[in-house]
Amino acid sequence: LNMLLAKPAEAKADLSRLLDLRPDHLLARLRLATVLVNEGDLDEAKRCLDLAEDIDPNSSEVHSYRGEMLFAQGNFADARAKFDKAIACETGNPTPYVNAALAVMNTASTTGGPPDVADAISLLEKAIAVDPQFHAAYVHLGQLKLSMATDLQTAREVVALYDKGLEFCRTAEELKDIVSMRLLTLAQVDAASLLKMETLSMQ
Repeated sequence: LNMLLAKPAEAKADLSRLLDLRPDHLLARLRLATVLVNEGDLDEAKRCLDLAEDIDPNSSEVHSYRGEMLFAQGNFADARAKFDKAIACETGNPTPYVNAALAVMNTASTTGGPPDVADAISLLEKAIAVDPQFHAAYVHLGQLKLSMATDLQTAREVVALYDKGLEFCRTAEELKDIVSMRLLTLAQVDAASLLKMETLSMQ
């Protein structure tokens, strides 16, 4: 509760007391690692995650937390590896798919070229496949596909993606996000169509 109320010092104290009583409490270990990362104490956060992994080496959440910490440090390749491990531990969890896609988009290809967009798109599509209600996957997939759109048909497919996302919105905020992005995308498509353009590029 204290963490939800943005009181990290109190949250840290509460979690530490709980772990004194229940050293094997996995969720408390992970929550404490989050507090420590936010405090900038990365060494202690890593130790906390090491202990969490000792409790359950096959926990998707543990590997996801490790990946998120590496991602925050700019270590995108190692973060991707941790997210892949999280996916292997729990294929039905959409979060590591999205996180892995973000890691991909921040990683140059092995030849030093641009990121592997196809890989990122595939990961985001898998996130939606395992959980059609996962809002973040629609947001990132729509933005990525639109940024890579070379023709109006691809842009129209992004509108259709947002239409699907609207069916699964769970909160007013999610609904607002998807509606806003759908309207902006549709406006671009309509403008390009009126100007008899084949692409969204103004060049």
